[in-house]
Amino acid sequence: MTVTIRTSMSELEGMARKALEAAGVASGLDRDGAFAAAWCEAHGLGGLAILVRDLDALSGVPTHSEKRINAGGLSALVVGPLAIDLAMVMDLELRVENIRSPSAALAYAVRRARNDRWFRLVWGDSEALAAEAQTMISLTNPDVATELTISCGKGAPPIISDVTINSVELERRRMRALKEGLFLVRETRETLLEAAKRVLVPASESSRSGAGAEVDDNE
Repeated sequence: MTVTIRTSMSELEGMARKALEAAGVASGLDRDGAFAAAWCEAHGLGGLAILVRDLDALSGVPTHSEKRINAGGLSALVVGPLAIDLAMVMDLELRVENIRSPSAALAYAVRRARNDRWFRLVWGDSEALAAEAQTMISLTNPDVATELTISCGKGAPPIISDVTINSVELERRRMRALKEGLFLVRETRETLLEAAKRVLVPASESSRSGAGAEVDDNE
């Protein structure tokens, strides 16, 4: 029998941030990653499971060359902000290779989908659309893909087929999480807490400088 523990979204985000900090993720990016993990969990997309699974894939430096990012095996929890921002600023289709848990990038796309801007994310056989007034997801396989394609534009968003989760359902899940809290699997929650406890002293700037916050453009 699976045992769950009721946790608020803010509690999960706080634990997630500490775990990311303990993993060496740079200040600011740890908040982003915690936001994405909590967002995915609140919308029924397994944010806690993603974070726990990717605890060994949070520290490193992705490389960028033209229309491509090599995530170097890093999680979308820490590569997602860079990828979404690049796709938006450069206004092009961006391919992210060697990425873990690409579905987590949707949280960042939804956050940036403002002022008539939309994002389309494709990974494996799944895809998602994030627009100002709607978010739709077509999930057809487990989140094991290692490549993510992001396209961005303004105006009327593209249409994705075989939608399995629409905006109404996502909002229903979010409201339920706000009212009732999140019910986290005890063992997974304890793993996150153990990771968070590793934060003992503030990390120095030098020790955190290589933790997913910078991009090497010299590839």
